[in-house]
Amino acid sequence: MINSNFVNLYGGVVYPAFFYALNLYKIRYYMISKNSKGEIFMRNIFVGFLMIFLFQFALIAQEISTTVYDPPVPYNGQVSDWGTDIIVSNTEPLSRPSGVFRTTNNTVYVAIPDTNIQAGRSLVILSTTNNGANWSTIGTLSPGGTIIPKVKMVCRTGSDSVYCFMLIGSTVYSWNVITNNFNSFTTYTNVRDFDAVMSSTNSLYLIVDLNANNDVRFFGSANGGIAWGGAVFLTSSGARPTMYMSGLGDTALINYMTPLADTLTSQIRNVRYRESVPGTLVVVGTFTTPIAPGIAKDQFMGVRNGSNAWIFYTTGTTGSIDLNCMTSIDGGTTYGAPVTIGSLPGRDEYWFDAKHYGSGVDLIYYSDSLQGGAPTTSSDKLFNTFASNSTPGTFVTPTQVNDRPMVWSARGYIPVLIEYNNAGSDAAALWVGIDGANKRLYFDRFGAVVGVNNENSIPEKFTLGQNYPNPFNPNTKIDFSIPKNSLVTIKVYDVLGKEVAILVNKDFVVGSYTVDFNASSLTSGVYFYTISAGDFTETRKLVLVK
Repeated sequence: MINSNFVNLYGGVVYPAFFYALNLYKIRYYMISKNSKGEIFMRNIFVGFLMIFLFQFALIAQEISTTVYDPPVPYNGQVSDWGTDIIVSNTEPLSRPSGVFRTTNNTVYVAIPDTNIQAGRSLVILSTTNNGANWSTIGTLSPGGTIIPKVKMVCRTGSDSVYCFMLIGSTVYSWNVITNNFNSFTTYTNVRDFDAVMSSTNSLYLIVDLNANNDVRFFGSANGGIAWGGAVFLTSSGARPTMYMSGLGDTALINYMTPLADTLTSQIRNVRYRESVPGTLVVVGTFTTPIAPGIAKDQFMGVRNGSNAWIFYTTGTTGSIDLNCMTSIDGGTTYGAPVTIGSLPGRDEYWFDAKHYGSGVDLIYYSDSLQGGAPTTSSDKLFNTFASNSTPGTFVTPTQVNDRPMVWSARGYIPVLIEYNNAGSDAAALWVGIDGANKRLYFDRFGAVVGVNNENSIPEKFTLGQNYPNPFNPNTKIDFSIPKNSLVTIKVYDVLGKEVAILVNKDFVVGSYTVDFNASSLTSGVYFYTISAGDFTETRKLVLVK
């Protein structure tokens, strides 16, 4: 069944695009001008909004059309996978993608603003039920020339709905990608930026930054974005608001920058609101200023989980950009002194995302050596680290996620962290990497390679364990140990010697590890897996029975 919906572009998009073109000077405080990676050039912002203006005039007689496919349509946009990096799309997105995990059907949903994935479409919603091994198209948005500078998917543990919010021109739209209920936020159509969250009552909350008067306001909806009420005014001199709904309870942590003399060096304000009834948030405590003005902060966001809260933010300029964190143990009332996370000499740490998990907070970030040549997995890394609720200010040693080089672009596709928040407490990263001359969108599940605690001993020799279970369907685990730091490759072959999967291809430190192998895309039969680490190689047999 194909379910389509239409919303007319008149007034909601065309005029605001023109409004943007006439008021570009008002966004000067969003970005600072730099000539290197890590920041978006002012001229790119100008060109971006000019493109919005031109495209929307070209589309003046068209309508936004959303389509949901039930059942989903199998999608095959992949060439091959590399290590644990699963290719989602062979083309780079036009802006930052977004993704969520829905616990009620164990499915990952990702929204990709890309006009190359499907002809005549500008946004594609893909889903996977097997951790990225196979993807399906569940929804698309047309026309193909629509520019979507920002998307945000929201879901909640136990929710039956998945929503995709998007900014088109200067109007925010909400799309239930399960039911194809598509609505525009009509209270204000001069929106510059937004964020959105969902509560445990399935209520939606939308915070907006207005272009006309620099207001920051938020609204609630108890009926899936059809109607919005509960308007709350926060400031008339704010910008770049973020909103995060707590992992426990329904308290929203809100942060924004103010005043507007120079937004990037402005202070960051902090306030909490709690859901009183579905669709309504009431203030808790007072407004505070945990981060003082005086230094550029290209990115910031807050996370709340129970009685703990974190504010992550970047500071510095190219060549000395650091990722910082302030921690609160009273739910965001007060914060301790900032600490630097993952600061490495000669590298910049920026472009991050953070989410809560069952007992703490997860964090991923881009670490860039600013090398002169092409990026490599040693120069351009995606790291994952976390802190537990019991020690919220202590982050573990970061682990590199990517097997392909990560890549920077003025398109600003910051990596996306997708928390499963299920019994396995797994998570995944959605990020853009480079494959030769091509930029592709990758998906990495953190549970694919898991280090085993090895505090009391160091492996005496290289080993490759027998997979377990064996036979298996479709998941199995493979243990291996290395007595010295090594580049480890584990590949799977069929009985004819054809390579069918690369499970591992990255540098590992001394230790014992387990790699998960999902063989959903393979047919039943006998396969072989081989490890190569230094001068050590070994092959074992595994049996897939479906």
